[in-house]
Amino acid sequence: MNMAPCDHPVYQGMHWIADDYAYYELVDPEKKKPVPIEHGATGIMVGTSLHPEAAVWFDMRFTMMDIHQVFTEPCPCGFSGFRYKIIGRADDMLKVKGVPVYPAAIEGVIHSFPDKLTGAFRIVLDEPPPRVVPPIKLKIEHSSAVGEADLPGLERDIQEKMHQLLKIRPAITWLKPDTLERAVKKTQLIEKTYEP
Repeated sequence: MNMAPCDHPVYQGMHWIADDYAYYELVDPEKKKPVPIEHGATGIMVGTSLHPEAAVWFDMRFTMMDIHQVFTEPCPCGFSGFRYKIIGRADDMLKVKGVPVYPAAIEGVIHSFPDKLTGAFRIVLDEPPPRVVPPIKLKIEHSSAVGEADLPGLERDIQEKMHQLLKIRPAITWLKPDTLERAVKKTQLIEKTYEP
C-alpha cells in the first residue's frame, strides 16, 4: 500500500489507499442500493474488511453514515486511484424538490469564496427537515472587502456554483461581517424558525 500523501496546494479530497485491506462502496442513503463508483458520485460510504481476522476496529461490513463524493479523474498531484470528500452525514440530509442536499456541501461552496465571504452562514428552515420548500434560504456573511454594489454579482456567482454542484439556487439574505454568533465547538449551520 503506497502511503504517499497528496501534495497538491488545492485540496483534492482524500486518496483511498486501503484496497488491500477493505472493499470500498457507496450506497444510496434512501434506497440502500449500490451507487457506481463514477466521477462525482455520492452516497453513504460502506467498507468491508478483506482480512477480518486481522482487523483492528471492524471485522465485517461497516459504515459511519458519512456521505462521500468520489472523484475518479486523475489527481493533479499524480497519485493514482480514486479520491473522496466527506460532504455530510446521512442524518443531516435535506431534500429540495427531491434533490438531496447536505449542509457540509453548502459549506464547501461558501468556503470556495474566501476573499468575498467570511465563511459564516446559516441554512434557514421554516419547517422540520428533511423536506425544504424551494428555494432553500441562506443567511451569508460577506467579507469587509465586499461593498453593497458587489452583492448582486456575488449572489449570482454563488447561486450559479450551487446550481452547478448541488442542483439548487438558494435565496440569499446578506449579513455584514461578524453578525452571526461563532461557536467554540461545532457551529450549528441550521436556524430553525419553526421552533419557539
